[in-house]
Amino acid sequence: MTDTTNTSDSFDPSIPVLTDVVVPGKPEFARAATADEATVAYEAELVAQRLQGRVTQFLNGDARALIEARCQDVLRAHSARLVQDITREVAVALEAHMREWVSVAVEEELRRQREA
Repeated sequence: MTDTTNTSDSFDPSIPVLTDVVVPGKPEFARAATADEATVAYEAELVAQRLQGRVTQFLNGDARALIEARCQDVLRAHSARLVQDITREVAVALEAHMREWVSVAVEEELRRQREA
């Protein structure tokens, strides 16, 4: 029985095999690409247009909701931090004033009791 599967006649010439595409050290045996530059540029433009459409659709749809949710989370966190900072500053300022106010109130009350 003769094995004919390894002969070049048994291969479909429209399907490149690895040795047709890449021949190390012998570039003259490699098959050249058949697509012309205009076709490649046209297909690249179509891919770019489709990608731009998908990105625009994503940004107007799901991405917008994600961005809004993230902005709300950041705004809440920032607001909470501001409230904490302001509360701390007010507490420090009130603490100093409260001592003075209590001292004045106690002195006035002692003076009033002495006069009575």
